[in-house]
Amino acid sequence: MIDRGRLDALLKEVLASSPADETELVAHCGTNRLTRFAGSLIHQNVSEEDCSVIVRVAVGKRTGVAGTNRLEGAALADAVKQATEVAQASPEDPDFPGFRKSARAPEADTYSEATALMSPSARAEAVNRTVAIAAEKGTTVSGAYRVSDFRFAVMNSSGTDQEYYGTDAFLSVYATDDDGVAGTAVAYAKGIEGIDVEATARRAVDKCVAGADPVAVDYGPFDVIISPKAVAEVMSWLSFTAFGAKQVQEGFSFMAGRFGEKVMGDNITIRDDGFDPAGVPVPFDYEGVPKKPVTIIERGVAVSPVYDTLTAVKDGVESTGHAGTAAFRGGPGPRNLFIEPGDKTEDELISMVDRGLLVTSFHYVNGLLDTRQALFTGMTRAGTFLIEGGKIVRPVKNLRWTDSMMRAFSNVDAMTREREVVGASWGAVGSVTSPAMLIRRFMFTGATEF
Repeated sequence: MIDRGRLDALLKEVLASSPADETELVAHCGTNRLTRFAGSLIHQNVSEEDCSVIVRVAVGKRTGVAGTNRLEGAALADAVKQATEVAQASPEDPDFPGFRKSARAPEADTYSEATALMSPSARAEAVNRTVAIAAEKGTTVSGAYRVSDFRFAVMNSSGTDQEYYGTDAFLSVYATDDDGVAGTAVAYAKGIEGIDVEATARRAVDKCVAGADPVAVDYGPFDVIISPKAVAEVMSWLSFTAFGAKQVQEGFSFMAGRFGEKVMGDNITIRDDGFDPAGVPVPFDYEGVPKKPVTIIERGVAVSPVYDTLTAVKDGVESTGHAGTAAFRGGPGPRNLFIEPGDKTEDELISMVDRGLLVTSFHYVNGLLDTRQALFTGMTRAGTFLIEGGKIVRPVKNLRWTDSMMRAFSNVDAMTREREVVGASWGAVGSVTSPAMLIRRFMFTGATEF
């Protein structure tokens, strides 16, 4: 990774020499180390080091963005020039408030030295343990074990100067048998200390073994238990379509015009907290604004979206530290979501179901059907089981579902007390920390052939 002093000097030189009225620089430098395996054999081991800088400038109330991953003075100067030309050719934004100076973000527990130093042989040994667990049950496994360490820095011409060092670790295991039956499990944490390799492998393998010879069931409303992994997939879509202030201001979000109203069940509280160590902390956003804890849904009532600087100005509030990268025009979004847990075990949830389904994961989710009603569709995948009389009785073929998440999350009867941390589906640093949920009369709308 680039020397800290050299990067600081480069960024400060660019700020000092920029011809624009205002300039903002966002640097992300890091190393990703990845071991992939398929058919119970390691087939790829790679290490990639990269450093990119996104430049955003303002010329009056016109802004432009450019970027480069060449950390040379000339390349950075050229990126500033490109961004300035874009700004000069862009329309004015009368709401643009300028690049503000942010207070120094508090320290957060973001770094694991063991993760940064993990060797390829250590990752291979972890994969071998996964393969051995699969072999015991006559299955094969595919997946990946990735570890990353990075430096994230934000500077602007108003005096913002933020940086932090972080790590994260991700393990995915996908077990299959000779008939193509599958089971899956994932683990995500700040560091390898939070990755239980054996437990993750056994979850995937056990789902695969239990899923042999699935039968078809008629679709329709089912009581359903959905895993934290499936809940996280839904949350990632709600983060994109509903929980950011831009979506609310444009009337795109299901929360628009409904703040202070009940939009989900009394037992649903959703918050975002970039400093909570139970997840994977991120202390400040892409504008360098320190993260603030935000309660989005409290006991089913819509409370607040998350804000960046521009959307905050429009609503007359302060940014909550949730700006996305300037290259992305989707507005602010939560990256450290937490769903308050219940008081049950998974076995207790199962015992509460007379006839229903246990779902391990969702697949091909689409949250754009009707964003005002949070209407989603998707499929089940890699471990779907029929429950009868409070017991799992057999595996079933996958089903398509279509339902409003407002309605579904209004019908959550119970949740587990234990929660899992699931990494962001788009691969960035961030997480959803969620319990498993029992949802009554979840709507399944079609069958599949696998």
